[in-house]
Order: sequence, then structure tokens, then C-alpha cells
Amino acid sequence: MNNGKIFNGNTAWFSSSVSQKVKNLWKRNGGQMSPLDSAMIIFSQDFTALDTLQIFSSEAYLDEHMAVIHPMYISDSVTKGSKTVLMQYKLPPEEVYQATKDKQVYKWDRNSDLKNEQQQVRTGRQTCRRAKLCLDENTGNESEGAKTRRRQGPSYTDSENDSSVTMTTERQQSAVVPREVPEDMCHIDDIPKITGVLEEFIPGKNGCEVFKK
Repeated sequence: MNNGKIFNGNTAWFSSSVSQKVKNLWKRNGGQMSPLDSAMIIFSQDFTALDTLQIFSSEAYLDEHMAVIHPMYISDSVTKGSKTVLMQYKLPPEEVYQATKDKQVYKWDRNSDLKNEQQQVRTGRQTCRRAKLCLDENTGNESEGAKTRRRQGPSYTDSENDSSVTMTTERQQSAVVPREVPEDMCHIDDIPKITGVLEEFIPGKNGCEVFKK
């Protein structure tokens, strides 16, 4: 049950883009207001707000000593009855958001989850269409003689064709120039490609650890 002290001991600074209603919700649940230079959490819900743009261009932000959080973190935590993961509500600069919104799910972007699901459905449909198209093309290009042999089973001619294909493949493979890569380096073709949705780096989660220098 919500005891009204979810954010007890936490201080926050709020951008002008955050409504008074959200600020009151923060205070009712134990949070305190603080100046920007001493706040534990910085809230903004508009990356184009003047005060937020100033934060994005500040030395502290560029040196990764500061993060901006969307205030939906407050309402979601109150609804849950306990603090949710703070950095899942990180608000990046607009150019970063535009470059990553199709691959990363932002908790404060209600359309983000829907777009991710729609993209997965589209990708699945495109894969099925490509597979069907290849099957149709291969079937259409198959000669009548090949269809007859496939129905009747292997024959002497098929064996000759198989031998010819094997010899051709061996000649092609022998012509391939081997890759010369130093022992202490990895060839770019051997590096696995990133697929799926990008996830936030959350210290202490998913096997991630943070060490102080």
C-alpha cells in the first residue's frame, strides 16, 4: 500500500515544462524540492524547453555526470507503490531521441512499445513474403525435365549433374583468397550483428556492474 513516503529522502529539480500537479505528487509522496546544483534527480518532460536545453549543453551533462529524467517516473512509481527503475525514464536530447527511437523503447513514450510490436509484425510478414516469393520463383523456373526426374527419382543423368556441380563448387572454393587477419585481431565478418531492441544500461541489472575509478 502507498504510505506517501515513496520518495522520502530524495530531492529533485523540475524544469518549467513539468506541471505543478506533478510537483505536488512528488511532494505528497515524500519528495523534496531542491536547486539544480544540489538536486539528486532532474526532471523534464520536454527536451526542447529552454532550461532543459541549457542542461544538455552544460559541462556536467556532457561529462556524463548528470541525467535528465521524465516525470512519468513519479506517476508510475506512485501507481506501483514503490520506486521503479529510474534510468528507464531517461530523457535524451531531441537529436539522440530521433536517432534511436526506432530501436530503443522509451518508457515515457507510450507509442514506443506499440511501434516496437508493429515493427516486429512487419518484419515477420516481410520474411514470409520473401520466402514465398523465392519458392514460387524456383518452382516456376524448374524445367519440365527436372520436374519429371524429381518425381521419378534419381537417375544416371542426375548423378552426372551432381558430380558437375560438386566439381564446380570445389573449383570456386579453391579460388577464394583466404582472409589474412593478425592473431590478436578479429575479422569484421566474425563480429555478431546486433539485432532486436536496444536496452538501457542499468547498474546492477542484467549482469551489469559499475566500478569507481
